[in-house]
Amino acid sequence: MASMKPSNRDNRSTYREALERGRDRIGSVLGAQTPSGRVTVTLSNYLTLTRLVIVPLFWYGLLSESWGLNVVSTLLLAAGAITDLWDGKLARRRGQVTPFGDFMDPLADKFLVLSGFWGIVIHEPFGRFWIIALVLVSMISIREIGITLLRVSAIRSGTSIVTSAWGKWKTGVEITTLLATLVAMNIRDYLINNGFPYNPFIGDLFNAGVLILFFLSTLTALVSGWIYLQEFNLAKSTR
Repeated sequence: MASMKPSNRDNRSTYREALERGRDRIGSVLGAQTPSGRVTVTLSNYLTLTRLVIVPLFWYGLLSESWGLNVVSTLLLAAGAITDLWDGKLARRRGQVTPFGDFMDPLADKFLVLSGFWGIVIHEPFGRFWIIALVLVSMISIREIGITLLRVSAIRSGTSIVTSAWGKWKTGVEITTLLATLVAMNIRDYLINNGFPYNPFIGDLFNAGVLILFFLSTLTALVSGWIYLQEFNLAKSTR
């Protein structure tokens, strides 16, 4: 008896079903359920993932010897900051808050912020102030890693750490510090490349100003980290 070969229609149907199963598996992690019961990847989570894509592009532009690419890296960091403003708002407005977004949104912020701080420390000649910049950025990094581990511990214990007002202030101060520093560096390099006789963005005074911004970022990071730790301990003790 001759075996019957599946028709092209059957092949297309099987292929379409496989695609939908794959999309639903991805959506169960990255997405939310629509009113019709279908699981879709949310726009807010796409925006969150965009910040992760920006990080290597930012580094490439910042460490380049091209002034144009340096400016592009500044614009990329600004774009990352804009996605941070909108992904959470979109998720709440559309009713598409997901476990992935709750965890990955602050983690993407940390990747973006730490890439900015470490990129500046590596790229910028702080002179005798370099060790101070290194210590401040190291403290910010330790705080960010610690809070990430705290979030993982909270998930394992069945609780969660909600981003507080202090956490939002912390991110705002850090992004402001990074953008102000990067823009000043872009202006300085432009003045140097075009032979301007006066340049206010060089020397110890400029480096001290950058370190003041770094210190404010470190202070808000440590204070918000302490508040998160207290909230975690309180939630753990009341379980």
